[in-house]
Amino acid sequence: MPMDVERLREVCQRYGIVRLEVFGSSARGTAGPGSDIDLLYTLAPGVRLGWEIEDLASELEAVLGRPVDLVSRRALNARIRDQVLQEAQPFYAAA
Repeated sequence: MPMDVERLREVCQRYGIVRLEVFGSSARGTAGPGSDIDLLYTLAPGVRLGWEIEDLASELEAVLGRPVDLVSRRALNARIRDQVLQEAQPFYAAA
């Protein structure tokens, strides 16, 4: 997945993202040309995103060159939690 790492870091810092993990077809290596990128995000303590999540998604799509589907680690659906956490791979971590 070609990307501008510095730009990714800047976007994550601006929105209070301390960790991004990729899961789904991109993590499994089965993503096709039209696949989105499933990203599990963790916010810094005290940070909340409301409608800004849409702006974050747009900025990440611009950086990554593909549509993204953002899922909060804190709000991960119990039905898919185990599978998502099992296949999640580190993508970004704040220093």
